[in-house]
Amino acid sequence: MGPSTCPACGETGPVGLRGPLEVMPGTVSAVLERRPVVDCGAGHERPPASARPAADEAIARAIPRARQRRLRREVCDSCGAALTMPVRRTVRPVSVEAPDLPVLTVQIDLPMTRCPDCGRDQVPGRSQPDLDALAPALFDPDDARRR
Repeated sequence: MGPSTCPACGETGPVGLRGPLEVMPGTVSAVLERRPVVDCGAGHERPPASARPAADEAIARAIPRARQRRLRREVCDSCGAALTMPVRRTVRPVSVEAPDLPVLTVQIDLPMTRCPDCGRDQVPGRSQPDLDALAPALFDPDDARRR
């Protein structure tokens, strides 16, 4: 883990860790156990620019999404079977890694449904926009939910 550039002023500084952060965009909630910030000389406490894309990528890799079909409702992204089982709350830990960050763990609480054929858990379509809003809520320095 090396130094990072402050998104506010462009000054280089080490990445420090602050206390936890909890966000709740819609039907999804998440807890970031340690919040990374660039310790610049100007005193800004902004997350490194690499944090949000790294979180988006890690979430996309770790949490499968149901696919939508026109005539059938949602289907499994793995085997294509119709998703008929009820939705339930599930907590999934996701590790976020980037060259200028320490390894971060995000505990994500979200609705998921299980495929009756292959057993794969996946996020239903109605919660996918909330899942997409998760990384911006965690790592956007101008987002009001961070304060």
